[in-house]
Amino acid sequence: MNKTRKIFFVVASGGHETERHYIDTIERKRTVDEASKFLAPQEIEILNKDYHGGPFAVWGAVPGSGNLRTWESMEPGDYVLIYKSGKVIFAAEVALKTRNSQMAKYLWGEDSEGKTWEYMYFLINPQETDVSMIKLNPYLGYSENYFPRGFMAIEQVKVNDLLSRYGDILSALQRIGQGKDLEKINEKAKRELVEIEEKIERAPTEHDEMQWRLIRLGKKARVDVWVPQNDQGKSYEGNLFKGYVLDNFQETLDVPVYIKNIDVVWKFGYSIKSAFEIEHSTSVYSGILRLSDLKALTPNSTYPLFIVADRDRRSKVFSELKRPTFDNPYLNLKETIGFLSYDKVRDLDESTKDQNANVSLEFVMTQTEKIS
Repeated sequence: MNKTRKIFFVVASGGHETERHYIDTIERKRTVDEASKFLAPQEIEILNKDYHGGPFAVWGAVPGSGNLRTWESMEPGDYVLIYKSGKVIFAAEVALKTRNSQMAKYLWGEDSEGKTWEYMYFLINPQETDVSMIKLNPYLGYSENYFPRGFMAIEQVKVNDLLSRYGDILSALQRIGQGKDLEKINEKAKRELVEIEEKIERAPTEHDEMQWRLIRLGKKARVDVWVPQNDQGKSYEGNLFKGYVLDNFQETLDVPVYIKNIDVVWKFGYSIKSAFEIEHSTSVYSGILRLSDLKALTPNSTYPLFIVADRDRRSKVFSELKRPTFDNPYLNLKETIGFLSYDKVRDLDESTKDQNANVSLEFVMTQTEKIS
């Protein structure tokens, strides 16, 4: 069953004090070691698991019946949008919530009434945005002059409609901020998806090798990794995939179930960070078609897609991407799909074996080739 994701507005209009708090715990972030002075061991375990030891952003609300009801309805995977002066300036995903007056006082002190922001929530996948409510309101079903107040949840029917029509809110905000209109998800594409079967030309072990190396690179990049359920029992050089990948995809309304069929998916929290299709069949068409179908189901997504194939197939991949089927502004595959050769994946993996190696999705993207 798909998880129902909620969207919360937080109004950051408290003057200099709110601005200072925002800089201290949203922009600058805090460490798990710092939080360990205040949180329970099981909460620290969640932070270490969800953040892979990295820093986190955190926000909170003061006690009050309205804030309490809103905070109690918040769950991991929900979205938080921070609003200020007519714009959404920040968006992120909830990883953990806790009521902790001591940590809140340490981070933010007390307000003029002696209250502290103890209804706390920790955030992952943060992104700064610059989206006016005037542009966002039509997609939420609000009037043009609507603006949020305080700490509030958007009506769930509006959230479900937004996510089912346009996909995840983080990608949607990026597109709106770039001055682009959102594309509606192609419902016809959902109905017409078919499983692709082709004759395998290369040894399955080569496919397994690429999956394993992308799994290992993902772990080095401090993201969660998914491979299809049927592949989780595989191993390469004695490394059983199941011990390194997610056993549950965490399905949500705004992430199409089809992505579970892609060879390797990098995630952080509930959000998709990238997807890799390993092309090992008699043509490169099938791998591109799978990514094309995925893009048709997520037209507003901003995460990169990759075709991984032998170096001698590079020109074939690029020529296929120029076909009218794929070369259209709705899919925009030429800008979205990058090419990684088998040798490049091997080089990336081998060159970052050191535990202190700096691996990130951004670094991997610099190593990919795009269609000219």
